[in-house]
Amino acid sequence: MPEPLVLLIGLIAAAAFVVPPLLRGVEAPAGEDEQDAAVVRHRVAIEALRDVESDHRAGSLDGSAYAEQLAQAESRAATTRAALDGPAPRPVAPLRSPERLPRLGLVVAGITAAILLGGALLPATGLANRTVVNRALADAEAAEADRQDRIAGLLDELDPGAPDPATLSDLADAYLEGSTRDDLVRAAVSLRLLIELEPDRADAYERSLTAYLRAGDFANARAVHDSYAGIATADPVELAFFDGLIALRGEEDASAAAEAFDRFLELAPDDPRAGMVRGLRDEAASGS
Repeated sequence: MPEPLVLLIGLIAAAAFVVPPLLRGVEAPAGEDEQDAAVVRHRVAIEALRDVESDHRAGSLDGSAYAEQLAQAESRAATTRAALDGPAPRPVAPLRSPERLPRLGLVVAGITAAILLGGALLPATGLANRTVVNRALADAEAAEADRQDRIAGLLDELDPGAPDPATLSDLADAYLEGSTRDDLVRAAVSLRLLIELEPDRADAYERSLTAYLRAGDFANARAVHDSYAGIATADPVELAFFDGLIALRGEEDASAAAEAFDRFLELAPDDPRAGMVRGLRDEAASGS
């Protein structure tokens, strides 16, 4: 079909929907799409708020960064909640000058034609906001479904009598991708079994520390840290990093935390985490 004919059909269809409401003097009733979009936006805002809290518990956000991101996330969640609870759209009052309605209808039809023509000439620039939000939510749900499938498959592969270290390691990683406390506890259990099979695996200790810190279980984190410090393969940089986080976030020992962070910065001044550690060190110093 020739392109001008396609545009003409689009113009007629658009006019059929746009002009009659104008002639009637009321707005077409709003459907459920806007409410659905508000629900999705609020769910995304709540997830962002949870992510900020998880990052803070894990020690990846210093005090100022945490406060700033928390304020932004709470503001966004409040805004989306208000939109979700807001009143339904009201009909538009009739236009005051009925005699001008035919001309207004022609103007709207002309604008619609210009939009159709412009849209035909411009390259695609992406989906509408609601579609983008829905796509992000759909992607997140698909990723979670894939994670659960991987966990189920790894559990099927695991031999309770003689567990395979590689399978245990993959299972722990799959649990660590989750954000619930149950996921983190299961990750820690998997890693404890892995450490029993391979006592010198420094990465298993470090991932176990991460799981306990994200879960806010500082007592177990300290126990794992002390055990990690006793193996020959322990990384002194990681020991200092986790020592500082446990002391600062869990034990509220600002002096011990500052010493641990100083040790980290002395051992690894160019580590990608050095900037964050300096902020944590300043936080600890101000607390002490």
